[in-house]
Amino acid sequence: MTEEKEIQGLTPVRTARLIASLIALVGMVFLFLERALAAVLQMASEGVQLGLTRYDSFTGRMALQNFAEDRQLFKMLQDVQGLLPSAESALTVLLFIAIVLLAIAVVGLALPRFFVHILVTLKLLKWETDGTEEEGEETSFREIIANIGEIPLKKLAIPVAAIVVLVGGFAGIRSCHESAKLASVDSAVEDLEQHTLDYIKAQKAYFGRTKTVGGPKALQLPDTSSSDYFEYKVTGARFTAISRVPIENCPAGTKWSVYSEAKGVFTKELALYRQPPKVPACISITPNYKNIGRPEKKKAEDSKVSDSKSKDSTAKDQKAKEPEKK
Repeated sequence: MTEEKEIQGLTPVRTARLIASLIALVGMVFLFLERALAAVLQMASEGVQLGLTRYDSFTGRMALQNFAEDRQLFKMLQDVQGLLPSAESALTVLLFIAIVLLAIAVVGLALPRFFVHILVTLKLLKWETDGTEEEGEETSFREIIANIGEIPLKKLAIPVAAIVVLVGGFAGIRSCHESAKLASVDSAVEDLEQHTLDYIKAQKAYFGRTKTVGGPKALQLPDTSSSDYFEYKVTGARFTAISRVPIENCPAGTKWSVYSEAKGVFTKELALYRQPPKVPACISITPNYKNIGRPEKKKAEDSKVSDSKSKDSTAKDQKAKEPEKK
């Protein structure tokens, strides 16, 4: 009686579902670790960028020269920055493992008998029977492959659809996240360049009329304004943009500025000093900040090339017209 109760309590189907549930639990643990590591990695990246920005300033460089603790902290920040690419690779590995485990769990829950045959064939599970149960340990891998064709399409459609939805969902979420990040970076850079260009154009127009540098009232610009990404200030002869949120790997609180100055004694000229931040991550998203409001170099180079070509052609024509010297 006890043996019959044990057999009734733990059948191959129930065993397969139990193992599949455990595999699903492990997959969810890997998925949780991936999400937790992604959040920690984001905070670590922002902290490293803020720390490097701090030590890139004048007071930070003075601290590095005079205090051993700051030099040790700066070295730790550099070491963590070197580990960030490896951590990003670990995120991909954890996500892949989680997807594979969850896909196996879906197959085990949808097709328990087929799943238990696979486990027995791979010798991951040993099933002892008294003749009333299926002899799973004697089933060859070829027989399992042959029996796949006998499985109804409805049963195969459920796990296949679940796997496709699971993998496609993770891939879609990640691609949407990456595209949203790229879109936010592009819109932030466009917003910064537009406000900077508006200040430069207003300053050039005012200087052309008065030969002096104007402040916000003279330029008819607000002394403070803000957008979703930046806070803008116009004080005296300086325009400053301060990031309100992290933009990709560029931390919040980073400054871009333009300083205006009237140079010359008898003939006044307007000098504009564009100052992007010194943080490499911020330079990479605004590589052309120093060229905002400047005339395009390509047109000038093209005109020079065309002039040189015309000179060469005229010189060749003149040589062709000259008589040969014997």
